[in-house]
Amino acid sequence: MEKYTKVNVVGDGSCYFHAVTGYLELDKHVKKLQGNKKYTYYKKGNASRLRKRVVAWLRKNLDYKLTNGLTIRDDIEDAITQDSKLNSISDYLQHMSKPGSYAGQIEITGTSNILKRSIRTFIRRGSALNNVGLGYELKGSKDDIHLYHNSGSTKHAGLHHFEILYPKSKALVISKPVYDKLTLKHKKTARKAVSKRRLPKKNRTVKRRGKRP
Repeated sequence: MEKYTKVNVVGDGSCYFHAVTGYLELDKHVKKLQGNKKYTYYKKGNASRLRKRVVAWLRKNLDYKLTNGLTIRDDIEDAITQDSKLNSISDYLQHMSKPGSYAGQIEITGTSNILKRSIRTFIRRGSALNNVGLGYELKGSKDDIHLYHNSGSTKHAGLHHFEILYPKSKALVISKPVYDKLTLKHKKTARKAVSKRRLPKKNRTVKRRGKRP
């Protein structure tokens, strides 16, 4: 856990989409602000937009083959058998389009393919983090998204909660006010460094010619 900063997101049933878009916002704001140290800050992302993109991808890729040989269609049909309120793939996708509908492995697969990044999810076991198998590994992905999966407080009792695990090796997560303060200080330091590198103009002595007698 010491390798990551855990960033909480709102528990409104869309925590997965909040966690992923929040992670992307953290990536977006990484800056070197003190020496070689990198910092960033958390900003709420557009969870509803990502949800729409994921549902659209699932709708278009029902025959996408997974590593276990099954398809997205197979996974959704299996999910339908576990929910008496859902009777078809169309029902599932319509349900997942609604704010507050809890995302799982199916949506993680779609997100990974949309963002072209592997998604790894961990839980805490004692003092260590363990991969629970919930996630998706995309070949060629070099910049994974790390999430924390926890039995937490959400809109619906009994559901698990996704949060962000941001690697400290990428940047240290700080508050926006502190980030802005460091950014201002960094700019002032940079301006001073530039001014010191500028050579001062040499004073030129102009010899005046005397008047002829």
